Amino acid sequence: MSARANRGRLWMLLCAMIFVAAVTGAVVCGLRMGHVQDASHAAHLRWLIYAHFFLSQLALAAAVFLIYAAHRHWRRSYLIVSYNERGMQLNPPGVLMPPRRVFRCHLHHLTPEDMPPADAPVLVYPMFMLSGRSSGEKLERMLRRAYAGMPHMPELFFQPVLGASPWLAQAAAAHLQPLLSPDCGVLVVAHGSELPEAPPEPALFCRRLRELLPPGSEVQLGFFGNQLPDAHAVLRGMRAQHVLLLPFLITEGVHTSRDLPTQQDARIIGKTLQRLPVVAALLTPQQKT
Repeated sequence: MSARANRGRLWMLLCAMIFVAAVTGAVVCGLRMGHVQDASHAAHLRWLIYAHFFLSQLALAAAVFLIYAAHRHWRRSYLIVSYNERGMQLNPPGVLMPPRRVFRCHLHHLTPEDMPPADAPVLVYPMFMLSGRSSGEKLERMLRRAYAGMPHMPELFFQPVLGASPWLAQAAAAHLQPLLSPDCGVLVVAHGSELPEAPPEPALFCRRLRELLPPGSEVQLGFFGNQLPDAHAVLRGMRAQHVLLLPFLITEGVHTSRDLPTQQDARIIGKTLQRLPVVAALLTPQQKT
């Protein structure tokens, strides 16, 4: 525990001791008043009761101030960082934020004018589907650069990427339920990572989706890019004849038009394929709250 935290605890303990002593003194003076006949003595005890009451309220106010000072995140800012300009209007699902404290930017345009003030902690929400260099090292480096011209940098608390949110699987399951049939399967296609290991978010999303869909529903995961298993190979190996393709992406763009399996690819192997909106688009109706 830090020295600052220890000092805070000691001050809180002192406030508590003063409060208890003041309340005890007020009670003792009140009990003594019942046995005092002298008017001046009674007035003196009454004054002591008022003094003890004032001291107890002062200690209580000091404790409230110390709690507020120790928990400055009650007064915090929110920085929503998307990968590109198209994703800037997305909000972290399930989080209610005061509009005046919300700041938006995208990874390729982080300037001091976009940054929250440095007078309070900042909760950084990376609106990325995958954790990796862009949502980690690169984002931290660019935030430091954006705050470099300011007197000091605020405390930054990085939240999980959007792709790790359980709300994604819930929204996807609600969208898929009416489309499912006994001969229907779901193929989730995600962007491959530059890192040696596969990004964990797509697999986590698929596991949650299997738990939310009817038992026995086929949910498979494939990647495009350098990551394995390749989405086209996964499509060929699926037992379902009709496949619902769910892109694990933020927005429609180059990847959705170039890198995903197509209906023609499915016809060649005797299957039918229905391409669904990108996963992040399924959250749009929930953002109105």
